[in-house]
Amino acid sequence: SCCGLAVGQCSAYHLRYTCRPRAKMLSSARRLLQAGNLVRGLTTSAARLEEVAQAAGPKEFTEQWHKKAPSTMAVPELPSNFLADKGSAESKVQGDLFPVNFFTPHSIISEAKQKDTVILPGMEGMFGVKANHVPVISQLRPGLVELHSGSEVEKYFISGGWAYVHPNGVTDIQALEAVTLDQVDGAAVKQALAAAQGAQAGDDFDAAVNRTAVELYSALDAAMEQKS
Repeated sequence: SCCGLAVGQCSAYHLRYTCRPRAKMLSSARRLLQAGNLVRGLTTSAARLEEVAQAAGPKEFTEQWHKKAPSTMAVPELPSNFLADKGSAESKVQGDLFPVNFFTPHSIISEAKQKDTVILPGMEGMFGVKANHVPVISQLRPGLVELHSGSEVEKYFISGGWAYVHPNGVTDIQALEAVTLDQVDGAAVKQALAAAQGAQAGDDFDAAVNRTAVELYSALDAAMEQKS
C-alpha cells in the first residue's frame, strides 16, 4: 500500500482510488525505465555526468551526428564555426602601441592607427585603454573620446556609441556623431541646453527626448567649458 498501511487496513474507497492506481503507476514507470535501460543513467553520479559533458565537443558531436543520420542531413552549424580564424587572434600590440579604429556612419576618424592610450566616456564613467587591456564591450555616453600618441592628443566629442577592446589588442570605437570641439558653437550649445531644460513633456516619449537632449547638451557644454 502507498499509504504505509497493510492492504487489509485500507478502506475500500482508499484502496480502490488511491493505493492501487499509485502502485500501478510506479510499476509501469519501473518497467519503462528498465526497458529503456535508463535506471543506470538516473543513478549515475554527478561527477560521471560532468566528465562525459566535458569530453564532448564539436568533433564528438559531428561523429555522433554521422552515426545517427548518415548522408541524411547536413551537420548543424556550431557557434565555433563562426569564430574568426586563429590568425586574427594573434596580438596586434607593438610594445605600448595598439591599433585603434574609430568610425561614424559617414566618416573614418582612425583606421588601425597606433595609439598608446584611449580615454572613453563609459556609462559608469570615464575609463582608459592601454596596450594589452582586458577584452571589454562598453556602451558610451555623450562625452569626449581622447586618442593619445605620446604628447599628441586628439579629442572628439561623441553623442554616444560603443567601444570594443578585442583579445588581440585592437580597439574599435563606433559613434553616431563625432566632432572636434573647435567645430562647436559654445553659445548655441548653451541655448539648446536651456531650451531642453525648459521643454514641456506632453507624454512619456517627449519626456525621454527631453532627458536625452539635456544629457547630450550638458556633456557638450561641460566639454566646451573645460576647453576654455
